[in-house]
Amino acid sequence: MRVFQQKGCKTWRVRFTVERREYDLPLGTRIKEVAHQKARRLVREKEQEASGLLAPKLQRDVAQKPLLELLDCWVTTGLAPDVGNKHRTYCKNRPARIFEECSWSRIGDVNAEGFEAWRAGLHGEGVKAKTLNEYLGHLRSFITWLLDREMIGANPLKSVKRLRVVKEDSMRAFTLEELTQLVSAVPLYRACLYRIAAFTGLRKAELKSLEWSRVTFEEGSSRIELEPSKTKNRKGGTLPIHPEALEALKKLRGLCPPEKPLVFFKGVTQMARFRKDLALAGIEAIDSRGRGLEFHSFRRTLATLLNSSGVAPRVAMELMRHSDVRLTLTDYNDDSLLPLAQEQQRVPSLKSSLISSPKVGKTCPNVSIAGKSALVESYTESSENQGFRVELGGFVQVCSNGQMADREGFEPSIPF
Repeated sequence: MRVFQQKGCKTWRVRFTVERREYDLPLGTRIKEVAHQKARRLVREKEQEASGLLAPKLQRDVAQKPLLELLDCWVTTGLAPDVGNKHRTYCKNRPARIFEECSWSRIGDVNAEGFEAWRAGLHGEGVKAKTLNEYLGHLRSFITWLLDREMIGANPLKSVKRLRVVKEDSMRAFTLEELTQLVSAVPLYRACLYRIAAFTGLRKAELKSLEWSRVTFEEGSSRIELEPSKTKNRKGGTLPIHPEALEALKKLRGLCPPEKPLVFFKGVTQMARFRKDLALAGIEAIDSRGRGLEFHSFRRTLATLLNSSGVAPRVAMELMRHSDVRLTLTDYNDDSLLPLAQEQQRVPSLKSSLISSPKVGKTCPNVSIAGKSALVESYTESSENQGFRVELGGFVQVCSNGQMADREGFEPSIPF
């Protein structure tokens, strides 16, 4: 350890090495005796930190700060700048609720047992497992941020597992008949809105922000250019327009005032108005299985139509703009509308052949129905005095002068 003053500087510094790591730190004092005392304390702390007997100074300082102060720092500086306001609010409010209801004030108070007890209490009150997993996800993101910056030494919630989510089929899709009833019963503006929602699969927020500048009307290549910042996955992309949606967009273009940049210049239907439209069209909002119709059902309708129409899963996934094909094939698919009965009729039946096998005396199911009658006639024409004869002319080339074996090399060209 060396305590010294740099040339031209009146305050003291200390230079030392611990575990092959060199330190050169200011002591912040002009008094030599105080400088030596502070230097010895610094060396002792660094040796204890290197041996694991003492946590690093940053972690000791963080341990003394209120959890809510650290949470505010994460929400302000730790989240990406393009994170939406809704997500940012969840990131702040959900961990803050956990801190309050678990009586956690410092990072040292956070523990797996306390969180699991809090979660079990809410789960017993009827809070869904999916919601509780989202609470855990936001809290873990906050703790991961602390870990990445070495503000804490370990994750206190590492042993906590996510709850098993049992997916409930609570939402259904529209049938084509119901869509026809709906668009026929409502005014033109909302009819166009519903047709576009059902045949583009655009989400409610994406419909709200859709501008005419992003819609291209071209024969055979009409499309919607999705703005990345307005889509859920922030990727944007190009969406081809179905003829039904294209017709509705053209009608809506005629209704829209020239100065309005938004396609849906009157806004997107709220849930109360949507339910009134369902009643006006004579459509049951909840079916016999307890599944309801929501505005998001239009998106599920498109996925079901794609799956039931034989569209390739990879293509359907791109049209739905999903990141996983399982979302397209399962979560967004209404299995009650799939043509199960029609497709089952395409499966061939097990039919016995009319021709008996000459070897085992059983029927041969592999013989095609089209060839059965001809083969039956060849077997039954004169079975008493006529042997089995196969004509090979259609399969093997005939050689002149009986030289087939000689030509093919099976026998030598020497007369017997």
